[in-house]
Amino acid sequence: MTHTATTRSSNRTMAVVAAATVVSLLPVFLTGALAVQLRDELSFGAGALGIAVGLFRVSGALTSVPFGRLTDRLGATRSMRLAILVASFASLGVATARSWGALAVWLAVAGCAPALSLPAANRMLVTAVTSDRLGTAFGIKQSAPPTASLLASLSVPIIGLTWGWRWAYVAGAALAMGVVLSLVARPTKALPRADAPVRDGTLHDPVAHRLLAAGFGLGVAAAGTVSAFYVDAAVTAGSTPQAAGLSLGVASAVAIGVRLGSGILVDRIRVGRLQFCASLVTVGTLGFALLATNRPAVMVAGAVVALGGTWGFSAVFWFVLVSSNVDAPGRATGAPGTGGALGGIIGPVLFGGLVDLAGHPTAWLTSAAISLLSGIAFVLAARRQRAHPRM
Repeated sequence: MTHTATTRSSNRTMAVVAAATVVSLLPVFLTGALAVQLRDELSFGAGALGIAVGLFRVSGALTSVPFGRLTDRLGATRSMRLAILVASFASLGVATARSWGALAVWLAVAGCAPALSLPAANRMLVTAVTSDRLGTAFGIKQSAPPTASLLASLSVPIIGLTWGWRWAYVAGAALAMGVVLSLVARPTKALPRADAPVRDGTLHDPVAHRLLAAGFGLGVAAAGTVSAFYVDAAVTAGSTPQAAGLSLGVASAVAIGVRLGSGILVDRIRVGRLQFCASLVTVGTLGFALLATNRPAVMVAGAVVALGGTWGFSAVFWFVLVSSNVDAPGRATGAPGTGGALGGIIGPVLFGGLVDLAGHPTAWLTSAAISLLSGIAFVLAARRQRAHPRM
């Protein structure tokens, strides 16, 4: 295959991976963006919203490791198709929900989709994208969550406040089916057997692997509170639902830019990648402090900084992890994927409970502390880097 043909194939792969990741995450981001309408019609509070979003992550936590191993055996394309079909089915289920319980059950089903699509996406990138563009590929792939948040935010004024929130989930299901139709087998590089020992990677250093999982999980816990609660918090502070939704969209767009930029940058740097992760997530801490002011105009800036930092680091994170475990990218994804899922459970549930008990400012300050702990975990993991230069 010529260089031009290889580049085109890599570009198509990156686009498909990003689209598949977006639609697998849409159900939970739609729930955060449409929280005001959902809470009004289904009659539940902030704590219940946190539990519902947490259940999405619970199912992901329970299935992350086995799904990672399954992907290494089933293959990336078939795994991704299955993940998208689950997301589409769950979106239609949420659209029919008549109670908080039904919403929670369907979000739990939806949580299985990213648990399968994440290792599938990582495997597809490792096997179909050239090594000199792998960081850029992960930047594009990791722009998917803020893109999902952006689409969900835009659904508030375009669909939620005109046609009703249920139709936003129907639209998400239709989009997912469109992505399924675009999935075809991609040319791949050969990988060792899925059960072969992983050589020269972070899996040989359990301490580093646990620190990475902890840092990732804490970062996800902090970031998840913005996507799930910002609209509700901003409306409570005095914003209109339209303005709050659009503000979250702006913050998501900035996060997309940070992820893309960090992915391109990581292809050009050879050292300090984990320190870069720590810097980004620590900057996010300032955003949560701004959100705690409970002033709508300041909260917009807070959402931008918080999402830019706590979402911006993940492109670098996954590049570091997967490129140092190329023998089994699905397996390497499993433990941090579980950490991320656990963070996604604890963050919204804790935040929702704190809102009910002490109000939004206290909850945002707690997210700031969680974000700071994430940065510390990455700093500690970076100190182990000397033992594993490929990290």
